[in-house]
Amino acid sequence: MNIRKSVLLISLAMAANAHAQSSVEIYGIIDTGVMYVSNVGGHSNWLADPDTAAPNLFGLRGSEDLGNGLKAIFKLEAMFNLNTGASVNGLFGHETYVGLRDDKWGTLTAGNQIDFMFYSLIVDHWGPAFPFVNSLSLRQGSFSGLNIPGPPGNNSFDFDRTLGAPIANSVKYMSPTIGGLSAGAQYSFGGQAGSFGQNSGQSFGLNYHIGTVALNGAYTYVKYPELNNGNAGIRNMGLAASWVVGPTELAALYTSTQNTQNGARVGVYEADVTWTVSPFLHANLAYQYMKGNDVLKNQKANQETLSLMYSLSKRTSIYSALALQQASGGPAWISLVPGPASGGRQTAVDVGLLHVF
Repeated sequence: MNIRKSVLLISLAMAANAHAQSSVEIYGIIDTGVMYVSNVGGHSNWLADPDTAAPNLFGLRGSEDLGNGLKAIFKLEAMFNLNTGASVNGLFGHETYVGLRDDKWGTLTAGNQIDFMFYSLIVDHWGPAFPFVNSLSLRQGSFSGLNIPGPPGNNSFDFDRTLGAPIANSVKYMSPTIGGLSAGAQYSFGGQAGSFGQNSGQSFGLNYHIGTVALNGAYTYVKYPELNNGNAGIRNMGLAASWVVGPTELAALYTSTQNTQNGARVGVYEADVTWTVSPFLHANLAYQYMKGNDVLKNQKANQETLSLMYSLSKRTSIYSALALQQASGGPAWISLVPGPASGGRQTAVDVGLLHVF
């Protein structure tokens, strides 16, 4: 009995110790609201709007301390439609990975992972202002000639990947930050026998912080089976800069998106101001100029977006946004709006409630 009792006590102690060195977190975002659109195919429209401030998602993430600054980490993240309960892109289709993180050598992960057009040009670039930028200010426009198979998909929805689209079968490395500088690389295996590069993808990110200034760069090239049998794809690259001055953050961003099969290309020039009006109220004003090349018949779009977010608590906020787009050479189409306008102008207004846990 004493031996059995000793074994039991040792087992309990080991379990308690393992629990103390490991952690698993459940987290998520729930966002719902109402949107008014001035022109969708020639008609105004009111609609339930589940995710313009942020995507609705649910996830699990955790780590295990392996000692000497080394940890095993994982992430399982799913998106869902709040109005229907349906999952988006399958179970845990948003981002999933497992890997190792070392304090000195950086992080190495493998899975279905979002690339650096999002993590460098949006998350790292915006920093503390990131939660206050409404998704209506992201990309759409009248550039269906880009012919992006997806994800992101829908021909021109989120064409420069700044909303955050994962790349499957990818291995990613992120360096530690040294002297304000960090860098990352990601490669996706195409899985085609006899052709290493077919259906493959690659992404690189570079981030530099000095004081209240941030400089960022990113490059992503993803090949799709629908484009020249997996030998062509969509190439994205971008540069960003931001500067925090007191309660204000000034930011600029440039991205270029090109279909390497048909030569269609769109350049985006963006300027933003985010203002902390009070500890509870934040405002963001964004302007984008989007221009297609001659393959896209030099289509253009100008968009202005004003968004406000008021924090009711650390986890719950109410928000509102107004977006206006003026296009030439094709119909206006604001991101997350269900369809293009019948002409060159479209306006969207939304109000909503955001809760994080």
